[in-house]
Amino acid sequence: MNKLAITQYNYDLKKSMMPGFLVKGVKIDDSWVSRCKRYMGDEGCDLAKLVSFIRRGLVDARSENFAEQALDESLSVAQQWLILHLCLKDGVPEWVRDEEKDELTPELKVPEPGTPGFVASVVGSAGNTIAATMRPVQSLTAKKTEVNEQDEQNQE
Repeated sequence: MNKLAITQYNYDLKKSMMPGFLVKGVKIDDSWVSRCKRYMGDEGCDLAKLVSFIRRGLVDARSENFAEQALDESLSVAQQWLILHLCLKDGVPEWVRDEEKDELTPELKVPEPGTPGFVASVVGSAGNTIAATMRPVQSLTAKKTEVNEQDEQNQE
């Protein structure tokens, strides 16, 4: 490993200007990123294949140019994450761009929590649950006779 090609990053994925003995972070050999970019050039820009390539230690037994073991130790999860980030941060490569398809926005069938569609579906389906949980909370402050009267009314 070429000591001049090692770059220290902090956990926010930014280069660290402080020496590694002063600041904790993630060290990356720049040749690892070059190898991944070369792999994408040879094998195409398939994200699943790239992730597998990184997870396996920058090796792909099915590829003629990348079948040999590349590293003497496993990469940490943080190193894997950072390598993937560094490979993808320069934008979408020309050869994977499709201007028509890239403009389409398929609708998410299962809404994400925190979005208006999700809130409406939760409120709609959970309205009864909310009402049921409110009654015991109200009964904590009511007198026992009021609680019994409410129970009788609800049973009718």
